[in-house]
Order: sequence, then C-alpha cells, then structure tokens
Amino acid sequence: MIKMTSNVSNLFLLIVTTILSYFFSINESKTFSSSIDEDLIDTIKISAVGDLMCHTPQIKDAKQSDGSLDFSHMFEFVKPILEKSDLTVGNLETVFAGSEQKFSGYPLFNSPDEFALAIQKAGFDVLVTSNNHSLDREFYGLERTIKILDSLGIKHCGTYITQEDSEQILILEIKSLKLALLSYTYGTNGIPKPKGKEFCVSTIDTSKIKSDIQKAKQQNPDKIIVYLHWGNEYQRNPNQSQKKLAEFLFHNGVDIILGSHPHVIQPSDIKIINDTTGKEKKVFVIYSMGNFISNQRKKFTDSGVIVHLSLIKNLSINETLIDTIYFTPTYVSKLNGRFRIIPVKKALQKFEINDSLWTNLFSSEDKKLRQILIDFENHIWIK
Repeated sequence: MIKMTSNVSNLFLLIVTTILSYFFSINESKTFSSSIDEDLIDTIKISAVGDLMCHTPQIKDAKQSDGSLDFSHMFEFVKPILEKSDLTVGNLETVFAGSEQKFSGYPLFNSPDEFALAIQKAGFDVLVTSNNHSLDREFYGLERTIKILDSLGIKHCGTYITQEDSEQILILEIKSLKLALLSYTYGTNGIPKPKGKEFCVSTIDTSKIKSDIQKAKQQNPDKIIVYLHWGNEYQRNPNQSQKKLAEFLFHNGVDIILGSHPHVIQPSDIKIINDTTGKEKKVFVIYSMGNFISNQRKKFTDSGVIVHLSLIKNLSINETLIDTIYFTPTYVSKLNGRFRIIPVKKALQKFEINDSLWTNLFSSEDKKLRQILIDFENHIWIK
C-alpha cells in the first residue's frame, strides 16, 4: 500500500474532484445538437444562486475611509464566473428602504443602496424579491426596493407595487429563447400584507401558482422557471412538502425549480416526466442553493452553490432542452472581517500552483475549503 504525503494527497483530492465535476457536467448532457446544423441551434447559459443577505458586519466591512460604502470586493472572485452567463439570477433577501430608516441586518433587514449596486456590477440580471424578509420595512421598503432595482436595470419578480404589476409574468428574451420566471415565498415572518395590497408579495398558493403557470404558457415560453423560498431553515434535506410541491409544479408545466431559504445547500434532482402531450422531457430541481453572501458562520451556512444550466434550442423544430448542468461550490470568507465569496474549486487549484494572490489571501482556509468540497460532492445530488 502506497502512503501519500499531504501534498500528494491534496493534489490527488483536487484531481478526483475535478474529474467528478467534469463527470457531473457531461453526465447530464444530451447529444441533442450532434446531428443538427449549428446555424439551427441556439444555446444560452443560466447561473443561479441562493440568498443574497446583508448583515451588519457586512455593512461595516463596506465602509470606506471617506465614509462611503462599497460592497464590490465581496463579489470580485465570482464576478468573472457570473459574467460568463447569459442570465444570472439570485434571491435578494433584504430591502432597500433608505438611510432614513436606519440600516440593519437580522431580524429586520434594511441595506444600503450600494449593496444593490455591487450586486448589479457582479453580473446579476434578475433578482427574485419574494421571501420572508420582503416586508421587513413594510410596504414602503418593498416599494423603494423595486424602484432601486429599476434604477439599476435589474429585472425582478415576486414583489409588486400595483395590482397590475402583480398580474404580469416576467418574460426574459435571450437570443431566440423566451423564459418565464415566477417566484413565491412561504410567508413574510408574520408581517401581514397591507390591507388592500395583498398582491404585493407572491406567496405559495397552489391555485394561484397554477393560474400563473397557465398565464405564462399563453406567452409560449421555451422554459418555465420557478424560484421558491421554502423548506426548513438549516435542514440539509428537503421536507415532504417541498417534494410534493415540486411534483405539482413539474406536472403543471414547470421545467426548472430553484430553491432558497434553508441557508444551507439542499440537494438537486433530475427527473424525466411526461409533458401534457405525453412526450418525455427532463426537468430539474435544486431544493436550496444555500447562502451566496451573508454573515452566517455556522457549519454549512457559510457556503453555497452557483447552479449552471445550459439550455439548447433546435430552431428547426422549435424545441428546447436542458443540455448541461454543473455547479460551482462557494464559500464566504471572513478573514480579518473582510467578506469575499470564494469559488472553492478555483481556490484549491490556485493553491496547488502557488498563485501568490490566492495563497496570500486564503491559504489559511485551505483545510476548510477542502472539507467544503468533500461535503458538497457527497450532497449535491439527491440520494
């Protein structure tokens, strides 16, 4: 039996996990395009993340010497990954109610507008805003949040200023593909929706969801995506209610389900179902993508995942399939009070070649990152 040194062992682990990552990507790939003229194919790449939170220590970290705020460094190592996608979406789990209402983290969030700017600069195209913190600063905070996102050109769904807005389906047109995006939350932490404005937050109601799906279908989208704020906090596996709701959505025409709220990663699953015409199709769910950025530090809450989905459309027959699925596990570093989202595999690769930038910043977290990767690979697919 050959005994490996720690360096060799580390290198071996990195090689194995890289191969596994490649396998996950290839294993979920279809040969849909192999016999079709390239001119008759369109492909888009989607990246999705979990909770974008802003706790008080993050605000402190963002403060500059001149008193201004800048959160952009928190995203600098994942920005190149997100920018490669045609569509990047995440869950905005805070509101922008303005400095007059005092900035704060948990339990009633109110974040500086500069946090929204950093999210936009990081490459986010769409934010879902329906979650248990949507009404943390009541309707005023909800309304101002939407206006801030609009001013930055960030599309959004899940919360609404008017009844008319709430009845519109968010349709995203990317190249030749048309995507419908819906978003719902289990609740708003007991804060009631304002009387006469019950439409302002989309909450999980199967009758309403079914109606919205039918409304989306009328616009002939290539795929329907639903982003859900659901499940039990800090539980690493989906509960029966989540599984039941996922089945309901799939059998009503949803193609992709993206989950948030548990603040830890819950596994993903691929299913082959029959659509309303009886034809088989592949659908995908990830029950929770964990925290993308936050100050939560307990085990598993300090990490998350970027889900990458490639959709491919055969223009000759107007058919779109989920082509490839792969993942970028992430970790929120807080060394010296400085928050940074780290792509775990890339960091480990940089350590192996002694990249000075990465080793100087993060080498002390080498062991932590390796354990995160092991936990991730063992957990990302449903058993």
